[in-house]
Amino acid sequence: MSVSNVLSFDLEHWYSATLLRDSVCDKDTHIEESVDIVLDILADYDVTATFFVVGDVARRYPELVASIADAGHEIGSHGDTHRPLFDLSPKQFAAELDRSTQAIRDAVGSTPVGFRAPNFSVTPQTQWAIEVLEAAGYRYDSSVFPVRTPMYGVSGAPIRPYTLDPNAPFEEREGGGQLTELPLAVFHPRLKLPVAGGFYARLLPTWLLKRGVRTLNAHGLPATMYFHPWEFNPAVRTTAVSAHERLISFHGIDGLQTKLATLLDAFAFTTADAVVQRADGDER
Repeated sequence: MSVSNVLSFDLEHWYSATLLRDSVCDKDTHIEESVDIVLDILADYDVTATFFVVGDVARRYPELVASIADAGHEIGSHGDTHRPLFDLSPKQFAAELDRSTQAIRDAVGSTPVGFRAPNFSVTPQTQWAIEVLEAAGYRYDSSVFPVRTPMYGVSGAPIRPYTLDPNAPFEEREGGGQLTELPLAVFHPRLKLPVAGGFYARLLPTWLLKRGVRTLNAHGLPATMYFHPWEFNPAVRTTAVSAHERLISFHGIDGLQTKLATLLDAFAFTTADAVVQRADGDER
């Protein structure tokens, strides 16, 4: 059986990244040209993807977000202000989610069914977010990074799509919840090397990314990949931040278009919602 992988893009301003948001003063967005670069690549390979859009971006650039939807791509929520859940209370998150949902609905005329937390901030400390998402009518989440990193992640979380139980959201259980979780891709059930995208895609060689996706697919598992449109645009680079911040934020930017094209040529990709619907169908 062939496996379709998830291709997703988190659409935010480049300077919204955790390492940069307090350091950057010259905030030239480059957002429209960055999105155009990505849309051209996707059109070349006839691939549809999911764009998790920050509500503030949808309000400020409704035509841009509409153009993404008009090209056949799914629009999901990435919060309203790109604040990680660590910085929010459940009540504040519910308000952010409502504003984000409305901004996306105003821009594209449909309601998002998928969510990704900024900074992958669904963790044991913020698992209350699952009930908030359920109450808001969302169908799936894609915020769990199933390996612990210095900035985020949940060690021991499942690596396959699974139903989120609000009482045990990082365990595979039968029933118990309304949301499907699409965890980010890690290489092999035992090794747990992040190959999901972002910094890891810019850092790791293409052959290792391909091996990671191939290994997951060989186990019948989809690889959920994520990128940011700004990562494909060298114009966002700045020297006005520390060497460490430049390394994490900009290393490998020049070669990412080629890496993505190689992945799109080698594997099948589709939207997050399409993979969720297929997973739900397989369970039934």
